Amino acid sequence: MGTTTSNPDLLDDGDDQKFRHLVYDTMAFGARLASVRDGLGSLIGLPGPQYSILITIRMLTAQDEKPSVGAVAAYMHVSGTFVTAESKRLEQKGLLEKHNDPSDGRRVLLALTAEAHRRLNELTVYQVPVNDTLFAGINRREFETLCSVMQRLVVQSDEALQELDYILRRRTAN
Repeated sequence: MGTTTSNPDLLDDGDDQKFRHLVYDTMAFGARLASVRDGLGSLIGLPGPQYSILITIRMLTAQDEKPSVGAVAAYMHVSGTFVTAESKRLEQKGLLEKHNDPSDGRRVLLALTAEAHRRLNELTVYQVPVNDTLFAGINRREFETLCSVMQRLVVQSDEALQELDYILRRRTAN
């Protein structure tokens, strides 16, 4: 059987078994992480993606960044259209307020309501033990390495998707 990568750093004596195992472990972890997000969201009456938007807005605000639709989308690695649609739902639920940016009237800033803050604060009692369990086996050095690697993998996965899209378009054109 051929290898699924040609990168020698990902092969053991020409064998890609460890690489393939990493890919499947990463997919399994991603699926479990999405389930954790969905479960935490459900504890405050929200679907996972809406919960993630609230958490992201709170984090950006705490870092003195302007939580615009674009900033939230960039942080979450999703489209602005997605954030706009979900933000409308959160606004209808009384958890989000939208304001025009005074320095740029074209940009919409997002702010949590008091009710959103209350729900997120209430969730902490559950969120902390779940996150502690999720990352219990990681020490500080591994955490820093994981953060660095994941940031690069997200960028590289976007590039890989562009490559795959090119291949698919080229193949269907022939």
